[in-house]
Amino acid sequence: MDSQSNTEVGFTRVILVRHGQSTFNAEGKYQGRSDESVLTAKGYQSAYQTGVALQKIAIDAIYTSPLQRAIATAHQIIDGIGISTKSLIPINTNPNLTEIDLSLWQGKTFEDVRQNFAADYQCWQQRPHKFQIINQDPLSTGYHRNTATAIKPCPVLNLYEQAKQFWQSVLPRHLGKTILVVSHGGTNRALISSALNLSPARYHTIQQSNCGVSILNFPANSLSAKLSALNLTSHLGELPKLKAGKHGLRLLLLPVDAIALSQLQQLAEFLKPISIDFSLTSELCTSQEMTAYLLQHHPTTVQLQVSRHNFPLAWQQTIDSRCSSVATNTLVTGLVIASSAIIKCIIGQILGLDASNFWRLQLKSGCLSVVHYPLKDSLPVSQAINLSISHTNIL
Repeated sequence: MDSQSNTEVGFTRVILVRHGQSTFNAEGKYQGRSDESVLTAKGYQSAYQTGVALQKIAIDAIYTSPLQRAIATAHQIIDGIGISTKSLIPINTNPNLTEIDLSLWQGKTFEDVRQNFAADYQCWQQRPHKFQIINQDPLSTGYHRNTATAIKPCPVLNLYEQAKQFWQSVLPRHLGKTILVVSHGGTNRALISSALNLSPARYHTIQQSNCGVSILNFPANSLSAKLSALNLTSHLGELPKLKAGKHGLRLLLLPVDAIALSQLQQLAEFLKPISIDFSLTSELCTSQEMTAYLLQHHPTTVQLQVSRHNFPLAWQQTIDSRCSSVATNTLVTGLVIASSAIIKCIIGQILGLDASNFWRLQLKSGCLSVVHYPLKDSLPVSQAINLSISHTNIL
């Protein structure tokens, strides 16, 4: 990974990493601020692999959540980067990187919460900015849903304020430097969203996988950033997992702009084991030739072509038709090859960015972005942006 390849002059680069797989992750439990959840063997290995992938990056400072699963991940990343680095860069724990406070749900399984807190769970999934979780009165042994002693914080809104406080306190200390931040899925979503001025209502539209890597570039003296990478997982040898389940519509988005033949060859091999049901490309010769090359291992893929000016409409019609026709528990995957402008539009709409802010999305030639449209009433999810196909050079 080239230490200069992703840094703009005068910008502060922040590398965000979610902690490795934890025991609660493996058991399908909510973690929140519980410190009982620790890294699994897979979590330790993935964190080390992340460090190896970051070896060519000159890191100037490291910040981590005070929870032990994040601290352990940071130590493993440092080991992967190199022993000499470990003695030079201290790990700074910061309380503003602590995970979202889900109090009553901590330690409970996802299924338990879905069944026993159905109304709250629906609000959490569909209206996270309005979600309130009722804390038990510390002076009582009972659960008070409707009494005056029940405390009802708004976890997502509180988390966004916490993220803003982190940026305000840390960025001025590291102007023009590169910072590694090891935190949690919820916290990283809030950090990214606050840096891009995204609404808390879009909290669930950003995916953060275990040891997924995201990159933000902040101009000098600014708390607003450009997003140059989201949830990179290729160093772990996989696409981001479908958190909402293996159903609905998944789109692999590839900018048509200036892709070298060597990149096409690598992409074709990367896509080989992935089941691709259809492709959607413009009628430009370049797009058609590129599609044929990339799908050389997918003879049964249905290839759809549209004119460039009709592309946005065709894309929306494809989403609507595929989502309505997909059977429950069935996943349909499509490859979309289009201009960077069109792909930014697709991702921007998912994240809730208006067109005047699409410049915040920095797409790279030869890199895939992945979005998922689950079934039912769930919001679409941006799973990854600028996913490199290299296992060791993720940027």
